[in-house]
Amino acid sequence: MRGIGELENHTAMATGTPQLNKDATTRQPRVTVACPNCAKRYKVAPRLLGRRLVCKKCRHQWRARKLTIEERQSGIIHQQEEPSDSGRVDLHEDLPPEAGSSTVAIDMSWAGRQIGRYRARSLLGYGGMGVVWRARDDVLRRDVALKILGHKREEGKQSGLNTDLFMQEARAVAKLQHPSVVSIYEVAEDHGRIFLSLELMEGGTLKEYVDANGPIEPRRLFKLMVGSARALGLAHRRGVIHRDIKPSNLMFDDHGHLKLMDFGLADVTHEEVSKRLRGKAVGSLGWVAPETARGKGTTKLSDVYSFGLVILYALTGKPFIHAKSRPEIIALHRNPPNLKLDKIKGLTPRAKRMLQKCLAVEPSERFASAEALAEALQACADEDPAA
Repeated sequence: MRGIGELENHTAMATGTPQLNKDATTRQPRVTVACPNCAKRYKVAPRLLGRRLVCKKCRHQWRARKLTIEERQSGIIHQQEEPSDSGRVDLHEDLPPEAGSSTVAIDMSWAGRQIGRYRARSLLGYGGMGVVWRARDDVLRRDVALKILGHKREEGKQSGLNTDLFMQEARAVAKLQHPSVVSIYEVAEDHGRIFLSLELMEGGTLKEYVDANGPIEPRRLFKLMVGSARALGLAHRRGVIHRDIKPSNLMFDDHGHLKLMDFGLADVTHEEVSKRLRGKAVGSLGWVAPETARGKGTTKLSDVYSFGLVILYALTGKPFIHAKSRPEIIALHRNPPNLKLDKIKGLTPRAKRMLQKCLAVEPSERFASAEALAEALQACADEDPAA
């Protein structure tokens, strides 16, 4: 949800955390795609298959697909018929950009280019404000995640909403020094392009893990989520409301630790751009609190509710709020269905109470803080499975 009164799709990164299995602690593979017009090849993250790309060499636009063995060996790429696009929504200019739309073509012109001290190597992701590249830091000789603002800043012109949100995100993350928050290394500008250098998270998102491996056993999941809940508590104490808690904004590092990322839509105290968006419907379809969907804004307790939706998703393998159309999903957000927790294997009475409190429709009935939620998660994780 990235607009007034209506939800929008947003796709746009612990100590003592148990490792799930080797799949969560190994580097996410990259796949090779090629322009069907000129055969120029690129490395992209698997999550970008099916996305529209614009070739750096010939400017042809196509949908990314993994090359067959024959195509890799022969170098002959076959053009596939493009499906028609529908459903794109243009937002008001005073609202955050739409992100993750499959109709938005990703410009591959950064591939191999230098920006600051970094060289872009492969495409990791795409959001409303720009692209994220795996890049090589030439000075420290390490790979980072490089988030590059989508448009060039022009001298003498007032910065737009995208730029303001981009810089706000950098400042928000910089004040959150926590082992369960993705680290920021640098914010800089090169030839009018603003970029963030961030910790590279090698293990993929929580969404990707659950989609690939299925639901996570309750006690294991609770241990995994404690650090992120405490990180959210720190953000709230520092005056930062995340406003976009969802499975794709929790990511594993290469040790299997889960970290909170993407503060691009955060409501930050004393930030001018936050004042412009405060009270408006901001977030992601499927992961917002009832009060946000009802147009009453987003608070710290809204983040707690969204965190509960993520926990429930990881326990069941599917979103709690889902329907065939956007209006139906919005209606379900405003009046959520009753929780049905009895079918979740291994969920104890204490854990059920924790989820019910976390996902209470009325904010006053939820945990009073993310720290309180973290303590409840720890207590559930520490339960004796025999008892």
